[in-house]
Amino acid sequence: MLADKDHMDVADFFGIATGNTMKDKFERTGYTAVKSAFVNAPVIEEFPVVMECELEQVIENETFYAIVGKIINTSAEESVLDENGKIEPTKVNALVFDQFQLGYYTIGEKVGQAWDAGKEWMKK
Repeated sequence: MLADKDHMDVADFFGIATGNTMKDKFERTGYTAVKSAFVNAPVIEEFPVVMECELEQVIENETFYAIVGKIINTSAEESVLDENGKIEPTKVNALVFDQFQLGYYTIGEKVGQAWDAGKEWMKK
């Protein structure tokens, strides 16, 4: 799931409350978890964008830890889609976590086009 500005408090709560010790965390929020039809994980119905992933790889060394997933399914509410049916990042208001200031920020304006912004470097 992509946490968004409108659901920041619940997303943060889900991140700090473990289901191992707090069995009623969904009841506390009133949010709904349903079993995914695509992966062995729950989907939170209230979040506007859900990306369901399977674990591909865990990369770990003395300075780095990463989990790599393969996206199996993506679903989104119509309110976050553009005129072509694609997810529009500025409509999602997706959260980005800043580990330096321990803050949440939203995605803002588009500043460039992927696979185009660096083309001039290909000519050198």
